Parts: sequence; C-alpha cells; structure tokens
Amino acid sequence: MFPRVRLLPAITAVALVLSIAGCSPGHGRAAVEKTDITVADFPSIDSAGLYIAEMEGLFAAQGLNVKIVEDFKGSQDTVDGIEKGTSDISSADYVTYLDNEIKYGKRLRIIAEASILQPNQLALLSSPKSKIKSLAQLKGKTLSVAAPGDIGTLLVDSLLADNDISSGDVNLKPGVPLPAAPQLLSKGAVAAAPVPEPFVSEGEETYGLQEVADLDQGGTANFPIQGFVVTEAWAAKYPNTLRAFVAALTEGQQIADTDRGAVEKATEKFLNVSPLTAAVMALPEFPLSVDPLRIQRVLSAMIQFHFLPAKDAKFDLTPMTG
Repeated sequence: MFPRVRLLPAITAVALVLSIAGCSPGHGRAAVEKTDITVADFPSIDSAGLYIAEMEGLFAAQGLNVKIVEDFKGSQDTVDGIEKGTSDISSADYVTYLDNEIKYGKRLRIIAEASILQPNQLALLSSPKSKIKSLAQLKGKTLSVAAPGDIGTLLVDSLLADNDISSGDVNLKPGVPLPAAPQLLSKGAVAAAPVPEPFVSEGEETYGLQEVADLDQGGTANFPIQGFVVTEAWAAKYPNTLRAFVAALTEGQQIADTDRGAVEKATEKFLNVSPLTAAVMALPEFPLSVDPLRIQRVLSAMIQFHFLPAKDAKFDLTPMTG
C-alpha cells in the first residue's frame, strides 16, 4: 500500500499555520494563558494528527504541555469531561457533538477537524463463524456499537438504507468499546460491528474477521467523522492557548496527511498496534481547517435517519463552527 500524497504548496501550509497561531514570521506570539492541557480522546486512526503533534513536540514548541487521555467509554464521555472541567479538549465524533449542541444546548465550539472517511478505513466486520456474507443476512441479527446514537450507528443506518434494508431489521448492542469489538465478533457474541482502523486490520489479522461492507459508500462516502471541541466558555477564557493548540495540531494534521510513516509510528505508540497492522491499515483524510459545509452533512444525515427532528434542519451551525 502506497501513501496517498495530498501536499499543499509549502508557502500555503506555512501561511495557514501562522494565521491560526495569530503571528507572522519574525514576530513573537502572545503568551498562552494555560500551559497544561488535557485532551480526552476517543481513540482511533482518526486522531493521528493529534498523536503526531504530541510525538513530534509540536505542542511543546507552542509552549503547551499536552496530555492525551484515551477514553474508550464513548464520545459522550469526552464531552462530559470538558463540561465538568476534568479535561480541556474533546477529540471525538461529530454526531455526539451535534447531539449535545442541538438537543441540550451545550454551547460547544469545533476548533479543528480530525478526519474524513476514506475507502476501507471504517468497515462493517463479521466473524467467519457467523457465515454472514451479505448485508441481507444481517436481518434479525445483533450488531455492536460503541454508544447508542453514535457515528457508528449513523453509518450503519445509512449503509442499510442504501441497500433497502430497514434499520429496524437489525438489533444494536451499545456499550462495546472499539478495540473490544473484534474480540467480541470472534467469540460470536454479535453478528457484526462497525469498526475503524487500526482495529479493522488488527481484527482481520488476529481473528480472521471478514468485511461485510465498507462504510465509505453511498450517502456517507467521504463523510466527516471526528473533530476537536472545546466549550465556548473555555475558548473565551484561553484564546491564546486555543490558537497555540490549533497551530500545533494543524502541523500534525499536515504531517499525517502527507507522511504515512509518521502515522504508522504514531499509531504504534498511542494505539499500541503492531508494525504489521500499522503498515497495512487504511487511512482517512486529515483536513487542515473547519469546513461548515462538511459539518452540515452530518446534521443533514442525523435528520434523515431521525437522530434529530426535521425542525432542526435550520439550526444555525455558525457559532459552533466559526
């Protein structure tokens, strides 16, 4: 597998990072208000830019001491953390963010995008023991997801709809952490599960799991998956810290999107996968800025599959994405 190269012109990349940092060549940057930062991360390949920024000392270069705390309970737990103040930044999926913002008025701000779905990066897997070879065979079966109403559920609903299968024809079992899904499948505890990289490749290698379908297709092809969020109150209190964090993260995202070797090294370190798994895993796209139109896709899909009522189609995302 060869790395996918999406290089920005060097001057453009440098200008982008400098503009986010709020400084220009030859000028000092404003002192950060808070140096110790905790990121609650729902771990997967989607967070590679974050891992690289920490591994390569990019946060330290901005005067930040960043601690990445893996949170396998689910994306909601990362949001609860920034609400309670036990962490500063959440790294998780957009479905959870929009649910909190629209249903519960959490007043969150998306400060950076983490990943955009690409082929084979997130797949619906099954065990050879289940003998499931097609989506039609999922009817009446149980699928595991990390949490009810999460990004995995949305992707599965879209996949089923594209293949004329009602979401009511399958049973969802929430509460299964992503790394645990492959082992659960191997034991036959569930028939199938949406699994992201690097756990797709790990599950195939370790347990002989089989891909029922790639989730990067139909209505969710090139779908935005994960991003970084703070509360509006935190952003207002620590503006220089926020600029410094985003500047370093953007550098990490740029490296992730152009240097596969760096992604493999970061994944081995932070997700504890083998070099063999890291070498074969499929990668998402790592965007460098927040695109409100991409986030609007998530909102539209949530309404289509009844995660949110139709009236929320006109919800203004500007404060959240601006």
